[in-house]
Amino acid sequence: MRVLVVGGGIGGLTTAIALRHQGIDVLVLEQARALNEIGAGIQIAANAAIVLRELGLEAAIRSVGVKPQSYDYRDLRTGKMLYQAPLGDEAARRYGAPMYNIHRADLVQILSDAMPPEASRLDARCVAVSQDADGVAVKLANGETVRGDVLIGCDGIHSVVREHLRGREEKHFANILMWRSLIPAERVEGLDLEERGNYWFGPGRTLITYWVRPKNLYSILASVPAHEVTRESWDETGDISELLGSFNDAEPRARKMLEQCQSAFITGMYYRDPIDCWSSGRITLLGDAAHPMVPFLAAGAGQSIEDGWTLARVLSRRQNDVPGALKEYEQRRLPRTTRIQSGARAVVKLMHETDADRLRHRNHRWKGMARIDPLAETSWGLAWDYDVVKATEGPPGEVLNVTGLREGKRLQRPEAQRAFDLWKYAFRPEDVARGHDGLREAYDRFLVTSFPLPASVAAVEDELGDVKAWRVAAPDAQGGNVVLHFHGGGYLIGSARGSLEYATRLAAAVEGTCYTVDYRLAPEHPYPAALDDAVAAYRALLARGIPAGSIMVSGESAGGGLAVAMVLALRNAGDPLPAAILAAAPFADLTLSGPTIRQFNGDDPAANRDLLTFMGASYFQGHEPTDPLVSPLFGDLTGLPPLFLTASRGEVLLSDTTRLAERAEQAGVEVTLRVVEDSVHVYPIFPFLPETRATMEEVAAWARRHLRREDARSQAAE
Repeated sequence: MRVLVVGGGIGGLTTAIALRHQGIDVLVLEQARALNEIGAGIQIAANAAIVLRELGLEAAIRSVGVKPQSYDYRDLRTGKMLYQAPLGDEAARRYGAPMYNIHRADLVQILSDAMPPEASRLDARCVAVSQDADGVAVKLANGETVRGDVLIGCDGIHSVVREHLRGREEKHFANILMWRSLIPAERVEGLDLEERGNYWFGPGRTLITYWVRPKNLYSILASVPAHEVTRESWDETGDISELLGSFNDAEPRARKMLEQCQSAFITGMYYRDPIDCWSSGRITLLGDAAHPMVPFLAAGAGQSIEDGWTLARVLSRRQNDVPGALKEYEQRRLPRTTRIQSGARAVVKLMHETDADRLRHRNHRWKGMARIDPLAETSWGLAWDYDVVKATEGPPGEVLNVTGLREGKRLQRPEAQRAFDLWKYAFRPEDVARGHDGLREAYDRFLVTSFPLPASVAAVEDELGDVKAWRVAAPDAQGGNVVLHFHGGGYLIGSARGSLEYATRLAAAVEGTCYTVDYRLAPEHPYPAALDDAVAAYRALLARGIPAGSIMVSGESAGGGLAVAMVLALRNAGDPLPAAILAAAPFADLTLSGPTIRQFNGDDPAANRDLLTFMGASYFQGHEPTDPLVSPLFGDLTGLPPLFLTASRGEVLLSDTTRLAERAEQAGVEVTLRVVEDSVHVYPIFPFLPETRATMEEVAAWARRHLRREDARSQAAE
């Protein structure tokens, strides 16, 4: 077998070395006439370092690179520390290898030196490609045709190979320009620039800076809004006045650092959307040709390196079935790179906020994340916590997709798999890329589309005090019982409107009325906003003359935790308590200490540890997450009304549910716990599931025992 690799960058060279490591003949075709010292710094995280170690190159990288001890996030204007992600030896223990910062040219040289001269050609620009049943052909600009058995397009975002496979496709401009510069060590003496990731974040702009050669060369990546640069040429220049102008209000150390730049060059930040196919016959794509991404997860080069190892291993095992091998390579890589592409765009959005309120919310979220994730695993682990060398020897279905779910995960029953798939495809790559704004729109789309309000039921907009709500009534309501319901969504997403279908079944279960509450969402409205709204809504029901003994409070996921926290607040205030609490998979511990958070991470299509960390920290921000009114699991549950708890075996919030049940029973609370098998998170919102019907029948019987049937229908409708 002879493999042709078009493109001699980091991805192409790594792929060629990995192929030779597997005993496969390879020829790299690179259009450049020489390997010049181009670019600036590059970060090689553990996921890529593991591959380079396997290829025998880590020692060379260690000899010229820098091992940063942390990522330090600071406010651009004040210099105040916002967040710190520990790296160095700690990261090496956690992820299996350290992170290295290195000059891009040094890395390319190391990779090039690992190749024999006959395995690569410079000044070999590809202008066309073709294939037939027996092989592939690359036509070069000089008219020559080179033939082989397999063709790998590693030719970047402007890939000729990709255009051959897919035609012309739009690339997207992120409206951000990136200045790059390298500063000799003697020019930054006295600025206390340690061997760390020294980062500054300001409105719409960032400074990503670090050493790339130990005490020798310092790298700067400065991103700014596109409209701030008007120069005609983006080539390297000694005129850095526009760069300095974009950072004229930077804190003194950052400003002095920038003033040491003698020259800089500038590039636009471009990306393409994820695609669902990279391969055709004997031709495939790799690296930026397959999944060009914005450079804000320190992941672009790392994903190319992972690609190269995977392709080489799969091809070595299936040399007699090249098309099948390339499809397996794609199956193993596409879900992961889609996740990284979307995650990187979400980080760009997060890092370049311009609104003062959103900046404050972001910084406060970081404060919360530092409390429950001090090692920054959920910030960076999605890219770094991956050993592709081990993964490529396992089943392809173990790879995590854009929402952190194992691609091969399946449930046993067809109806359970239907619910599983609804969760699995609720959030698209574009939704994830847009951060919590995209997640909100997607979640409401999922709920409203999947669970429409029955035509026979009227939903009425209402207000409980100053809190917005929707009201639905059971068609044949026999009494005045009321459900006060709080939707799920991790305090970050979700709406009362999205829970209306479930509200109709809750109303039917109590033979009365259900109010579903639009409590305020984080991060705009952190704790105690949601709790204040919940308490206000409950007190408004009492003010309407609805007896406490006729009220059941209900919630799913975060709404379940909120329901319990609200009752604790009411008890502490001496208010009359509701007659009962129903909570489906309550998010009751925002410290994420429950064992199933990790045990079932990757198996639950609705939630994972990364998402719950982001959601929880968005809500409590600078507040203490063990406060019982944030995490009711840590509260004194004495005196609570009867509690009905339910969850599914295998979901990440199972241990929140079971531990809450255990603590409530220890406090003398009457607890009914139902754990169902082979189902999904908050399964009661899926009306077609048999376990939903069975549970709702049990809830109805349970409610009849605990709610007083007083004729409050007229009051509930006021």
